[in-house]
Amino acid sequence: MTYLFYDLETSGLCPSFDQIFRFACIITDSDLKEIDRHEISIKLRPDVVPSAAALSITHLSINDIKDGICEHEALIKIHSLFNRPNQINIGYNSLSFDNNMLRFGFYRNLLDPYSHQFKNNMFRADAMNINLLYYLYKTDVLSWGNNRPMKLENINNYNNLFDGKSHDAMVDVEVTVTLCKKLRDYDMRMWDYLINGFIKKNDLSRINNLSEIIINDKKYKIGIYTDIKLGYDNHCCCAVLYLGRHYSYKNQSLWMRLDYPDISDYLSSSDNTPRIIHRKDGEPGFILPYEKSYNYILGDERINNITKNIKWLEKHYNTLERLMSHEQKRDYDPIENLDIDASIYTKGLFSDEEVSVINMFHSLDTNKKVDYIDNMQNNRIKDLGLRIIFRNYPDQLDDVSREAIVSSIVKSDHINIKKEKRRRPEDAIEEANKILENDDINPEQITIINDYIKYLESLNA
Repeated sequence: MTYLFYDLETSGLCPSFDQIFRFACIITDSDLKEIDRHEISIKLRPDVVPSAAALSITHLSINDIKDGICEHEALIKIHSLFNRPNQINIGYNSLSFDNNMLRFGFYRNLLDPYSHQFKNNMFRADAMNINLLYYLYKTDVLSWGNNRPMKLENINNYNNLFDGKSHDAMVDVEVTVTLCKKLRDYDMRMWDYLINGFIKKNDLSRINNLSEIIINDKKYKIGIYTDIKLGYDNHCCCAVLYLGRHYSYKNQSLWMRLDYPDISDYLSSSDNTPRIIHRKDGEPGFILPYEKSYNYILGDERINNITKNIKWLEKHYNTLERLMSHEQKRDYDPIENLDIDASIYTKGLFSDEEVSVINMFHSLDTNKKVDYIDNMQNNRIKDLGLRIIFRNYPDQLDDVSREAIVSSIVKSDHINIKKEKRRRPEDAIEEANKILENDDINPEQITIINDYIKYLESLNA
């Protein structure tokens, strides 16, 4: 197996409406020795208003992001890199952010958004979730700071992994590779166990082998769920009870937090609801066995809470079963006015018929793509195809077509799956002015933000 370590710098945090500006990757062999590396700069799309905070963090000026290749050509290159057989695609905190940015980027550019996750012996992994387990159980592998010890920048500062400016894509990749080498060299058996936990069949097998408790003559699996979102005060972990799989979303398992001080406060009151974790197979966080070798990290107080809560559930099993039934059947509300760029989950995978049309679209010269799209019957592919032309090759469109596409993107009130609208220039200016009021901002960032405000104001001039 080879590894592709990667990082992105983006225009913001919204996968469907923001874009990638910088992509960097280092490809290694199975021993994490470098084989190849790539850097790609992508220029600002005409329909994207970057977040002022994103520019401030990445230290990219408005002039920096005007240079580079167009998004469509960049994503084709990145898609090719990610779809090499026998490869693990891995970043740092990548499954909660970078991978989503790529998935939506691939989708709106008519590229398979999922193939890099499972085809040809490929899968995704996340170095942050691996690092979290070392932080919890192999504490002397690194020096850990007291402030956000899982943040990549802080890890680098405390351990001098690589000399370079944080939030530069290639620098962050270098840090991630060096970090992973330290983790792997410290305990290779643990590394192999964790990296293989991102393979769905392994993950499902491990869940199936968790220990069980009996409630009303029914067996329930119990484990320790690890996730940085649980907070450092909780050691980024909690005890969970397996509630089964969701009826509609087949790749989701449901877990209920079990280490509350008094679970009856959550199950018998309409004012509180228990924390139900919707976990996708082969994705963070890791679930460990509820055994002495692992559960000591919870502490005696929480372990006592778990024992007490299990006894309560044994007496009130009807309440637990009602909760299970409700959670397994609960669907997401449909979203009206969903933008086509955000329709990946509602419209689903490209059909075989659509793939045939897409392959023809990609094979044509740019000047022939417009005619092909105009005669297309499939509305989804037609709409996405027209947006590709507008964003990357606008000179191929006449004024009427260009204005129609602009109206469908910029001037619409369409939303994404979180019911957010696209960022507008006035939104970015408001955000930029708030950043300028921050005492922590440095002279370089002040220049970047002021230049960006001038650029935004020129759009409305």
